[in-house]
Amino acid sequence: MTKTTPGKNIETNEPHWIEWVTGASSAAVVLIVIIWIAKDAIMDRDVSPDLHGAVLQIDARSEGFQVLFEIQNGSSQTASQVTVRAELSDSSKSVEVAETIVDYVPGNSKAKGGIIFQNNPYGKAIAIRAASFNEP
Repeated sequence: MTKTTPGKNIETNEPHWIEWVTGASSAAVVLIVIIWIAKDAIMDRDVSPDLHGAVLQIDARSEGFQVLFEIQNGSSQTASQVTVRAELSDSSKSVEVAETIVDYVPGNSKAKGGIIFQNNPYGKAIAIRAASFNEP
């Protein structure tokens, strides 16, 4: 470290305490990142997305009934081009089926979308499920 005084530059053999703190904290951050990556590489055994659907809200619209849904990915693997199939049924008899595609559902995350039914879904069962996906 160099200390400057008027007219003189003085070198010291002892590093300042802030250099030790900076070096130690940087080394700790690097070590934590290495451990985190190693843990994910060893422990993460998900081989495919684990997709589950749920109905969030139903609203009447001018062209039918809008059903807002959520697709949750319980795996660490990402899914793209997820085909979501919604089936409206009454007393175990299928009334209407609709599909849409969700572009991207990251691992351990959720994606939302909507499907429009022509028939009134109130009082009927709505099943939301992922029918297919691609690996990005």
